[in-house]
Amino acid sequence: MAKRLLSLVLLFCLVAGCGSPAGPTMLPGTPQPIVVQGGGFALYKPVPVDVRPAAPAYTPDLGVVGNSWVIDGLSAEERSLLEANGFIILSQDNQAQIYTIYQHAEDTSTPAFVTTDAVLHAFHVLYDYALRLTEMDYLIADLRALNTALLQAAEADAGSTSGAVREAARQNLAFFAVGSRLLDPEVQVPAEVDNLVEQELKRIEAHAGFEQSPIFGYKEDYSQYVPRGHYTRNEEFERYFRAMMWYGRMSFHLSNPDDPAAARRETRGALLITRALYNAIAGDKTALERWERIYEPTAFFVGTADDLTVYDYAAVAQQVYGGLPDPAALADEGKLDAFIAAAKRLRPPAIVGGYVTDQEDPEVVTMGFRLMGQRFIPDSYIFQQVVYDQVGLYQGSGRPFTLSDSLVGPIRGVPRGLDVPAALGSARALEILTLAGDTEYAGYAEQLAKVQAEFAALPESQWTANLYWNWLYTLRALLEVKGDGYPYFMRSPAWRDKDLHTWLGSWTELRHDTILYAKQSYTIVATSAPPQPELANGYVEPQPEVYARLAALAAQMREGLGSRGLLHSEIEGKLEGLEELLLALKTISVKELQGETPTDEEYALIRNIGGTLESLTTFSQEVDGEVSSEADERMALVADVHTDGNTGEVLEEAVGDALPIYVIVLVDGQQVVAVGGTFSYYEFRWPMGDRLTDEAWQALEPKPARPGWTESIVR
Repeated sequence: MAKRLLSLVLLFCLVAGCGSPAGPTMLPGTPQPIVVQGGGFALYKPVPVDVRPAAPAYTPDLGVVGNSWVIDGLSAEERSLLEANGFIILSQDNQAQIYTIYQHAEDTSTPAFVTTDAVLHAFHVLYDYALRLTEMDYLIADLRALNTALLQAAEADAGSTSGAVREAARQNLAFFAVGSRLLDPEVQVPAEVDNLVEQELKRIEAHAGFEQSPIFGYKEDYSQYVPRGHYTRNEEFERYFRAMMWYGRMSFHLSNPDDPAAARRETRGALLITRALYNAIAGDKTALERWERIYEPTAFFVGTADDLTVYDYAAVAQQVYGGLPDPAALADEGKLDAFIAAAKRLRPPAIVGGYVTDQEDPEVVTMGFRLMGQRFIPDSYIFQQVVYDQVGLYQGSGRPFTLSDSLVGPIRGVPRGLDVPAALGSARALEILTLAGDTEYAGYAEQLAKVQAEFAALPESQWTANLYWNWLYTLRALLEVKGDGYPYFMRSPAWRDKDLHTWLGSWTELRHDTILYAKQSYTIVATSAPPQPELANGYVEPQPEVYARLAALAAQMREGLGSRGLLHSEIEGKLEGLEELLLALKTISVKELQGETPTDEEYALIRNIGGTLESLTTFSQEVDGEVSSEADERMALVADVHTDGNTGEVLEEAVGDALPIYVIVLVDGQQVVAVGGTFSYYEFRWPMGDRLTDEAWQALEPKPARPGWTESIVR
């Protein structure tokens, strides 16, 4: 089967939204040009970093640290590791929230070590809550109005057409009846599709895995309809999740080699939907305006659709039909053939989002229209490129297949979180994968080199086109190897693992927050009490580029949502506070790297970081009571990121409770042990019919073993 190669031009379009027309400009049968616009709500304004690292040199020595009482409880082995690497993360002292580690440090006059983990986690909380409030205050109502309009339009089409067009209209009627009932159980389902709708809803409720869709006839992964992420927090979120998952996953295909008539029916249905979006009225707006009020903000949060959208079908309809075709025009088989041929020349999906076997060409059997198509994200694209059948069979030298540290199997059905930083240039991530046997598959090296080259060639403008990509762009700074001029602990080989650990923890939070919208990759199915000083001056993990990029990302998010009236004033104030904190941490980092002493005010900021983080990540009852639950009282969360239909398993990425990190640093010329907070990171397989929620993950005991490679830093 031909490999699917994603050109850099296509990659840019998926990020920035090339080819998206602006607004409902077309009328049925009236030739009008399609206006093209780029994606994005706000420009990215980089924060400059100017530093030549020259931090004072020292060799960690527990015999001379000024506050040895901090490590009284450490074992001899832990002390030895702390001294050798300059830092250690302890797993037995976990905390439900990262800021409590800092508050304890302040209470005991222990020097604080401000980590990138802490501020990345703070950004995750604000990103997640901003998305929750946008959905609760705006998007759910827009989807309800859109459902009403499109269900009525489908019912009118079904009642006024005949033959093949009516079959398509009837399928649309069942499609929108399911989406409407998922959002609002009280919606009345038209009698002629009631049986189909009930069968579909039963499969969604059972969420057992791959089954034939009663409405569409192809296999759907119903396990995806388990509300996860923040969508477990209340019933409205749960309903919105299921409805949007339905609209994001169910495809109107252009081709079906096994049932060509089904593809023609689905294509007619997609054109009827496109026409309805431009012409139907949803409350006081057109249906397309309602659609855009959902699509555009979520594109800013996550990215543009991987599949073809209403914009694409409207543009091709303009070419073929001279405008949006009415039902009579859709009866013309020749015109429909011409439309299908033209639409097939558009960009194919880059991510396999469902059931495909190795006897099928994914581009052929997955290409088509989705109403709210899930979004192209770079990590799912990377996963797709390094699993079966993009890579071949295992070619290792007989090493045993184990699941504790390696997910090695006869085929590479399950990727690793480390594949993403490896594709973005991390030599250490690739080294860990190689040692675990995860690279010993035919073609893996070539596929990884291909995606490395593709992503290395992308300019900053593409990395910063939306918040999802920009978050990954911020994390890329962690992958830079720290050399001469950095403090001792950052030059130790173990620090590369700590940076990867932070990278994976923050990435897991990103996948958790966007689990509804981000298109998940699928594997092709193979057929075959101490003395206390008066004050304790602390230290900031000197990563100025991370703080600068994160500050610019927070500003872009604040300005983009604020300009559209989608940002709650409380979130806006907290984002401003986070930006100020990040810019201050960047300044302190530069001073540390240049051997300069922070001011008293800057030391005070470090000392009070626990309270600052708590204030940034906790909310008033007005906000909290609407969109949160007890699950938010802990930072532990989980997200399934890839599905392997061969084994019926998903790859789960999880963050546990916060762990303390002990670091030997120079403060005012003296070695001290400073304490900060870090992520705890997990990766494991899990049955796809039981995709984990945050609540289930928090309750799960015992937890799976942490990846073996983390033993170099976590004890």
